[in-house]
Amino acid sequence: MAVLDIIAKILLYDYSVFQLTFLRGLFSLIILAMIGLKISGIKGFKTKIPGWHFLRTCLMSLSSYTFFAALALLPLVNIMVIVFIAPIIITALSGPLLKEEVGVWRWSAVLVGFFGALIILQPSAEFSSIGTIYAVIGVITYSLTALTARKLSDRESVSNLSFYIFIGPTLLGAIGSYYSWIPINSWDFFLFFLTGLTGGLAFIFFNLALQKAEASLLTSFEYTGLIWASLAGYFIFNEVVDSRVWLGAIIIIFCGIIILYRESRSTKTNENSLS
Repeated sequence: MAVLDIIAKILLYDYSVFQLTFLRGLFSLIILAMIGLKISGIKGFKTKIPGWHFLRTCLMSLSSYTFFAALALLPLVNIMVIVFIAPIIITALSGPLLKEEVGVWRWSAVLVGFFGALIILQPSAEFSSIGTIYAVIGVITYSLTALTARKLSDRESVSNLSFYIFIGPTLLGAIGSYYSWIPINSWDFFLFFLTGLTGGLAFIFFNLALQKAEASLLTSFEYTGLIWASLAGYFIFNEVVDSRVWLGAIIIIFCGIIILYRESRSTKTNENSLS
């Protein structure tokens, strides 16, 4: 997802939000369709929950458009501050919506991780009203998409949960970019393909994780995206990674280690009680 954000920010200097939404969705659909066909054939695309897929693709349409629109209007670090409210939303809603037990350790990891994110980002005062609104809508719809993926993880295949959400963004982007299409050179065409590849594969692994673990457990690891973004800034854009980045990264990694340790202890305790 960090790679997707970086490439999208570059493309938005020259192309519209609708064109990016369309091509990212289109390439993701093609890639995920090929994966689905390889795994289970054409019959694998049959679903018993079309209503849920319709809801999720609507959420994904809003999430994709509003997040890309925010990327075009706000500095990346400011957007990331808003985006990293998502783990807090997911943790808060995973109890009432998914009936997950969210203890003090998970809450602590999420909140301390958010503090580590703020240390790294140090947002500026450039929060335009419309850009902030777009980012907040993107965060809420992304969080709901993640929660529904967890809710449906035992009723639908990973490939279908990943594939159907991109139908809505592709249609929305196609309609929106019909009258504002900008010709694409060969290099930018490759970058658009990479947005579809990284975005599609990200959701495959994301949904695989949600099948194996609770949403409230996984959400604190969202913050590790900042570490990859900081490394990309250093190696790709020649940005200096100062001490606050390393301090924030250490806090985020520490939170992840604490969660893994607590969960492994809980698993062992449950296994011992059963035996």
